[in-house]
Amino acid sequence: DLSSDVCSSDHSKAGRDKPESPEEIQKNRTLTMKTINKAMREIRVFASKGQWNRLAATAKEVSRLVARIPELSPEGSGFGEKSRIKPEVWLNFPEYEELSKKSSSAALNLAKLAEGGDSGVMMRSFVGLAKTCRACHKPFRKKKKKRRK
Repeated sequence: DLSSDVCSSDHSKAGRDKPESPEEIQKNRTLTMKTINKAMREIRVFASKGQWNRLAATAKEVSRLVARIPELSPEGSGFGEKSRIKPEVWLNFPEYEELSKKSSSAALNLAKLAEGGDSGVMMRSFVGLAKTCRACHKPFRKKKKKRRK
């Protein structure tokens, strides 16, 4: 269940004296991205098992999380060894926001199709969703550093 994974990245700001630090923002963005990645893998499993309700719920959660990416990417939050966000994000933020909206819409479309239960249409929709993710990763995310053995 994804809801437990995202609790810490979705905490309320109520009662907080100060805004989140850039480190907290980056940590929340990284956790959100990892949660989306896990959800995408779960969607494939649910599709292979014909678990359409679970697939639909997970796709809706992906939509919600992807829609939050721009707010989790304020200028100055991309630093340190672990950050994979490129400076191009802030040079072209409207495009970054638009790509996030497209991915969120694609995930909602997948959820709607899952409720219909047509696996062929759904898999095409899933591939389309994955393409919207890659469309943003290519210009705005650094490649993963290879670990030394």
